[in-house]
Amino acid sequence: MHITADTMPASKSAIIREIAASPLKINLMELGFLPGKTITLNHAAPMGGPMAFLMDETLLALRKSEAALIEVQLL
Repeated sequence: MHITADTMPASKSAIIREIAASPLKINLMELGFLPGKTITLNHAAPMGGPMAFLMDETLLALRKSEAALIEVQLL
C-alpha cells in the first residue's frame, strides 16, 4: 500500500518509494530521504505540527507539508 509519509500511523515503519517533484526534493534527498531507505514515524506534533522520523539511528523533523512529498510503502 503506497501512502505519503505525512499519513503514516505512529510507530510504523515504511520504505521510501519516491520523492515528489518539488523545489524541496534535493533538500530532502540531501538529508538522507532516499528511495529504498526505511523510515519510522517516531512522533507527530498535534495540530499539524512537525513530524519526527527515525532513519538510520538519526531523528529528523519535517513539516507536514514536506512529509507529504515522500511516497512510502508500509512494512
